[in-house]
Amino acid sequence: MKIKLANGIKAVKYARLRVAGLERAYDQESNPKVKRALLTCLRKEKDKLSDYEVTGHYEEVE
Repeated sequence: MKIKLANGIKAVKYARLRVAGLERAYDQESNPKVKRALLTCLRKEKDKLSDYEVTGHYEEVE
């Protein structure tokens, strides 16, 4: 149980780092196709984090 909880906490920390990195990359990118792809990834990560905030469970589904 503790191992699963610790892994979940790590996953959430890394997800927050990914969101911050994706936001930074999106702001710096000028190519529209790349911006669209970054935005898609960013939305997915933000959705997973918002689900985590509501339910308390983070799902690492790709």
